[in-house]
Amino acid sequence: MRFSAKNPFEVKTSFQARPERKSLDWEESAVDSQSSINELYDEDRRAPAFAWLRAGLFLVFAVFISRIFYLQIIHGQTFRALSESNRIRSQSLLAPRGLIFSRDGQILAQNTASFNLVAVPFDLPKNAGQLSEELDRAAATFGFDKNALLAKIKSAGQNQLEPIMVIQDMSQEQAILFETRATEFLGLSVRQIPIRQYADAPVFSHVLGYTGLVSAEDLQRLDKDKYDAVDYIGKLGIEAVYEGYLHGGNGQDLVEVDASGKLLDVLGQKLPQAGNALKLNIDKGLQEKLYNDLKKGGNSKAAAVALDPKTGAILALVSLPGFDNNLFAHGIKQRDYSQLLGDKNLPLFNRAIAGTYPPGSTVKLMVALAALQEGLVTPSTVINDRGVLVIPNQFNPAVSYNFYGWKRDGLGPMNIYSAIAESSDIYFYVVAGGHPSSPVKGLGAEKLAEYYKKFNLGSATGIDLPGEKTGVVADPGWKARYFKNDPILSKWYLGDTYHIGIGQGDMLVTPLQVAMWTSIIANNGVGMVPRVLDSVVGDSGKEIFKNQPKVLVNNFLKEENLKIVQNGMRQTIFAGSGRQLSTLPVSSAGKTGTSQFDGSDPKRTHAWFTAYAPFEDPQIVITVLVEAGGEGHVAAVPVVRDALAWWADNRYKK
Repeated sequence: MRFSAKNPFEVKTSFQARPERKSLDWEESAVDSQSSINELYDEDRRAPAFAWLRAGLFLVFAVFISRIFYLQIIHGQTFRALSESNRIRSQSLLAPRGLIFSRDGQILAQNTASFNLVAVPFDLPKNAGQLSEELDRAAATFGFDKNALLAKIKSAGQNQLEPIMVIQDMSQEQAILFETRATEFLGLSVRQIPIRQYADAPVFSHVLGYTGLVSAEDLQRLDKDKYDAVDYIGKLGIEAVYEGYLHGGNGQDLVEVDASGKLLDVLGQKLPQAGNALKLNIDKGLQEKLYNDLKKGGNSKAAAVALDPKTGAILALVSLPGFDNNLFAHGIKQRDYSQLLGDKNLPLFNRAIAGTYPPGSTVKLMVALAALQEGLVTPSTVINDRGVLVIPNQFNPAVSYNFYGWKRDGLGPMNIYSAIAESSDIYFYVVAGGHPSSPVKGLGAEKLAEYYKKFNLGSATGIDLPGEKTGVVADPGWKARYFKNDPILSKWYLGDTYHIGIGQGDMLVTPLQVAMWTSIIANNGVGMVPRVLDSVVGDSGKEIFKNQPKVLVNNFLKEENLKIVQNGMRQTIFAGSGRQLSTLPVSSAGKTGTSQFDGSDPKRTHAWFTAYAPFEDPQIVITVLVEAGGEGHVAAVPVVRDALAWWADNRYKK
């Protein structure tokens, strides 16, 4: 029998059906040749149960893929924008507001540089503790209310890129200090912006108004594309009325910033475009003259209006006391604002257009015209002023009521000229309501109210300033409505007619309205809409808007009747309470008024005087009210006299 030698490097197995198996390595074969364990391939062993692992991995990958889909597809643009904002941003460059000039070309409002500390919520620390710590340090260094800023940040959201105002109008020293420590305050920065600077602030404050930081409510009504979150807008006066012209076009800086919002580079720039300039009808010299003379007289509360009766141009509009509107432009402090609100003289109140007062004898001009128009009196009609008018009670003749004139012993026989010049109360009592002993029937309350309304009383004049009041035209219907719950006070009596016939009782007007009816008489029955603005001028110097004169009232008075009343006003200067104007270098006409306003003390009165000049060719109307000033000829006439003297020397065009 023949035997072959066994190859120790070759292992014979019983699985000859698997010829594809490779031979084992030497070490493996050596071990196996000595083993008593049956030979076994790995794939023949029982596989462990890995199904749970496969399911877990599938779930993890599913969540991962869905998150990628959410971030990349659904909110890809949003997060891409936020990512880009860490590198490239657009920062607004606030446009300087348009300048405001007087009619003689003097600057009333211009711009100056201001440093504002702002915060960009997106750049602030996201960790609440780090944010609080940073703001504590910043608030301690620069002096602002940390909690107020946190409330603003919470309201805006920490992903907002629009800046939030932290401090308005920092001092230059504070701005420099911030720049030296800027790396300590992530998300905070100082921006230099233009703010308003007003000349002779208290003198022009009620005309110009003021600007202030734009509010959330402002942004809702404004074109958001034109305004930045830390922009300024007109809040009052001309600044507010003509905001659309004054606010320019903001520019933009395209900048590269780091993740903390710090500027790295300026990539591009769109320069801001300054607002349009306003040319006002206000005469700076006349405005200053009226304001200073009213203040010099020791008056704490007063108003004056000067206008051109032919065009309605407002030449001066004064309300005393004034206020410093620069405080608002710089971001008024709470202490200063509280002081203004707490001032008993109400410096923020525009008495010239919003103060309503009994007009006193200045209404006698309208009453005289109404009586002439209705044919109740003529220049030859005479009413004897004995100083008192006695009215018997209609239900009990034994009871009578006395209505006194300003001169208790009487002025004697009065025609319409002398009644205007000497301001006879008795004459106008009779003309307004009649009297049993007089052949003059009297206009009656309804007819008086009708003529007052024809002079535009009870309605706005349309002046281009906010806050104008319409006053009160009292008549039986008005009284019944106003006192509807009182059966006694709601009734209209003859005494009520007498009172509104001399500008007392429930009749209320503004100084502007007195100036308006004076201008209607001076301008032969034509009343023009009062206008503060003359024109708007673009940056090229070209006029882009002209505030054209507009007629307010017309064609309700006969020329011959107007001449009669004009001559009565002229006699006031020579034979009445306006004699102080008789020495002026220019002719004039006017009417005084003294109106009671305190029922507990009849001696407390407002002082009025309204006049125009020249008499032959009226170019200016001036009306002055001094609250609680006493007699019109004492408190108001000297102010008008001096203003007309200044006007005659400096502005009168012969």
